[in-house]
Amino acid sequence: MVSDTLVQGYILALLVLANVPFFNQRLFLLIPVVGAGRVKPFWFRLVEWLVLYGVGIGIGLFLENQIGGIQHKPWEFWVVTLFMFATLSAPGFVWQYQLRRQVSASPR
Repeated sequence: MVSDTLVQGYILALLVLANVPFFNQRLFLLIPVVGAGRVKPFWFRLVEWLVLYGVGIGIGLFLENQIGGIQHKPWEFWVVTLFMFATLSAPGFVWQYQLRRQVSASPR
């Protein structure tokens, strides 16, 4: 039986990976964005998000292989994981495109 701690740790790792593109202005936490405003465009964030989705899937497949071998998954599984990853990225998206502007514009 798989440990609950392992599953919870994996979901926490996915939560962090899903929000990384929205909480910083660097590509993959390493490469600074070059430009006039030095703000990462949305399409950079989307590409980074998709790559980090792939990293998260890779971690999951590695863990599954360690437990007992990788099983065949139908296409519906991959669609569900993509939408689950999108749901986990909601806090970062809301912060980047809605709350951050309101917080910085509010009088102190």
